[in-house]
Amino acid sequence: MKNKLLSIFAVLALGACTTPVTQQEVQQAQFPPQPKQAEIDKEVNAYLKANIYKPETAQKECAPPRKAWARQNADKPANFGWMVVCDVNAKNSAGDFVGVKAYMFLFTKTGNISYDPSTFFLNINDHVQFIDLIGK
Repeated sequence: MKNKLLSIFAVLALGACTTPVTQQEVQQAQFPPQPKQAEIDKEVNAYLKANIYKPETAQKECAPPRKAWARQNADKPANFGWMVVCDVNAKNSAGDFVGVKAYMFLFTKTGNISYDPSTFFLNINDHVQFIDLIGK
């Protein structure tokens, strides 16, 4: 699972080649306090319970929160907050593990946003980036 977690970070790092948000937007961004582990677990578990088959079988590994921005559509403003990327492997109806899938959770001042990058984004690099990778 650690290899998959590293792979999502590599994908997100590619977003540093182009900066879809401006430095001014980053400087003006307001971030909530860093989420505590209990808040992260509650959000991730609630999402998995509502969105995957047999959530009780889920094996998950989440990276520590990092400041990031994300936007669902290019014409929408960016949301800034703390991004947690989780690799999840759960069982299907046949009882087999389906393979690791990454999910992203952005904790913002106005609420939490869940992203399934494999089905939502055409090009994740245009929609998500860690703040510490901007300009690198």
